[in-house]
Amino acid sequence: MGVEPGFNGQKENVQYIHTSYLDNKENLSNKFLLKAEKLKKTNPVKYNHIMMGSWIESAEGVIFTDWKLGDFDDSLPFGYGMDFGFFPDPDVLVRTAIDNKRKLIYVKEMFQLNNAGLNELHSQIEKTKDDKMLIWADSAEPRLITDLQKKGVNIDKVIKGAGSVLAGIKLMQDYTIVVHPDSTNIVRELNHYVWNDKKGGIPVDAYNHWMDAIRYHCIINITDYGKMDLR
Repeated sequence: MGVEPGFNGQKENVQYIHTSYLDNKENLSNKFLLKAEKLKKTNPVKYNHIMMGSWIESAEGVIFTDWKLGDFDDSLPFGYGMDFGFFPDPDVLVRTAIDNKRKLIYVKEMFQLNNAGLNELHSQIEKTKDDKMLIWADSAEPRLITDLQKKGVNIDKVIKGAGSVLAGIKLMQDYTIVVHPDSTNIVRELNHYVWNDKKGGIPVDAYNHWMDAIRYHCIINITDYGKMDLR
């Protein structure tokens, strides 16, 4: 990303302000501080990331390498992608805009929920999105999509087939992904979404909730979706 952990300042039109719990110790409980110190001793990698705000190191063989942090380009037409989960997998909603001329995909996290029922999910969607914008969602949950449509959500399913994941990945690899600085879950997935079988075009089924949501929007808006062979 070109930014050192703990950096404070401006780079590429992005202002970085780094803080940690150490800046607010006087307002934290002794119980919390003892847990933090224990984590520092037992799992320093997790401590540095969760407690100190350090970047997560990329796993070997990550699928997407061409990405950077940057502001979302609000001048572009945008839409949404959604991936469904429950527990331990989350429901996620991402805002996405595509600049085809400059080959840029802008992404920004809207929300991530665990154990959400229909009403909570609907409420969160209505709080965070423009009602006029269409959400492209995971087709594995047709009943949930139908229930959200009945509540007035502008949402439709992406038809998935055996070739859709690899086709979407290839499309996205032709672009630079610009991640909003607040979208830490997307950064985490970009650093850990790897191939299970690169030759066969099969990614590991992990760290892919945000990646899938982004892919749903991209596969609709970059390609002639109706003519794609997803068998």
